[in-house]
Amino acid sequence: MLTFIIALIPTLKYQWPVSGDIFFHVHMAKLYMIKGLTYWDPLTAAPYGRPISYPPLFHFLLLALSFLFGNIFEVARFMQPVLGMLVVLSFSYVAFKLNNSLLVGISAGFFILFSTLFNLILFPLPENLALIIFPLAFYVFYLSIESKNYNYAIIAGIFAGIIFLTHSLSAICLLIVTTTYAVILNFRNKVSLKYLGIYLLLALIVALVWWGPLLIKYRIIFNLQTRIELNLWSYPNFLGYITLIFAGLGFILIIKRKRNADILILTAFISLLGISLLNYVGLPVLSNRILTFAVLPLVIMAGIGVEFLRAKFMERGISRKLFYSLICLVYLASVLSALVMVGEYDKSPSWLRVSNNQLDIAEWFKSNGDGKSVVVAYDYGDPIIVAISGQPVALGGYGEGIPKSLDIVKYTAGKASRIDFIKDHVRYIILPMGMKNPPYTYIAHKNADYAIYMFNNQSFDNS
Repeated sequence: MLTFIIALIPTLKYQWPVSGDIFFHVHMAKLYMIKGLTYWDPLTAAPYGRPISYPPLFHFLLLALSFLFGNIFEVARFMQPVLGMLVVLSFSYVAFKLNNSLLVGISAGFFILFSTLFNLILFPLPENLALIIFPLAFYVFYLSIESKNYNYAIIAGIFAGIIFLTHSLSAICLLIVTTTYAVILNFRNKVSLKYLGIYLLLALIVALVWWGPLLIKYRIIFNLQTRIELNLWSYPNFLGYITLIFAGLGFILIIKRKRNADILILTAFISLLGISLLNYVGLPVLSNRILTFAVLPLVIMAGIGVEFLRAKFMERGISRKLFYSLICLVYLASVLSALVMVGEYDKSPSWLRVSNNQLDIAEWFKSNGDGKSVVVAYDYGDPIIVAISGQPVALGGYGEGIPKSLDIVKYTAGKASRIDFIKDHVRYIILPMGMKNPPYTYIAHKNADYAIYMFNNQSFDNS
């Protein structure tokens, strides 16, 4: 509930959803509304278009809620506190169940507030829907092996498949963790891999509901050159310094106990941490997104650290009041950390919170765009335009799924010829104020930050 209340602060303060990424997902929801179930997006990566290689479940949810409650942007905005609350609740529940300790479960929830993940879970994005299901799949797969129950393996596989239909990176991280865990138990305790096989089969069957037709029609497109590399020194800040301290205490108890649940927690954290570091050996990965999933085992370890600390206090006869006072101070510090994070959105980069001048540009296209010619933009998030106005754009977000796109620099640097404009169906160029007018264009609209240049086919000069 604390997460819900904290998340209400940016939700009520700003009239648009936080996170510029939501505009891509709103566009996808609107595309499904217009075209029905489709695997092709003609409005982004224009004029070529592209296969829709982003799974659709979140977009369907967004669309369904907009039918129920009206404005799709308002729906996305008020999803923020709900998604954030459910992510924390899911993490806390699994921490509680794996350790049969309310203290571990509650503490895990508070430790999330120290992490940069807390900032991310307030965004109305598919990743956060996946993060609600991720811990449940993680836990139910553990139950399938512990209880030697095929039903749990089937349920876990269905959960994993649903995640594949929501956010594919989340599903890949889940499969890496659960497969590694099952193989370790097979070597350590001769645990049968049948449960893993059933789990993987069900995940594949559910995932193929969407990915199968896409693969048959267009093959799946991923730009594997995309990478976000975090400096090693930024890892503690991302994960949370206080969380890491308590996770260290939890690690001591985990090493002593060596239960299967402890092996699962350690396997998850070490494998995800290792994947996030692959940039350093030349393999492109989104390090910050991978670390998002590493927070789950980390906060569970930190919760175990609180349990370990309580046991040590009791062993040495130290007052219970002192222990609970200390932990309450930690909880209070986590809430203050979360409040600081949401209070700094005004200083956030443009991809996180869209400015009024960016919205002004998109609203101009809604009123004045022709709905068919391509917009080329420099230093401006063009998913905002396609989401609000339906005007085709040269990029459109989710670069990993773009097989072919226009040469943006050619247009924004003034190197495009009249024939290029006509051939590529480019009619609009957006540039930050102060940049030189592209050839064959005139200013159609401007504000303090941006100018819209419109192609003039009658022009015979370069002004």
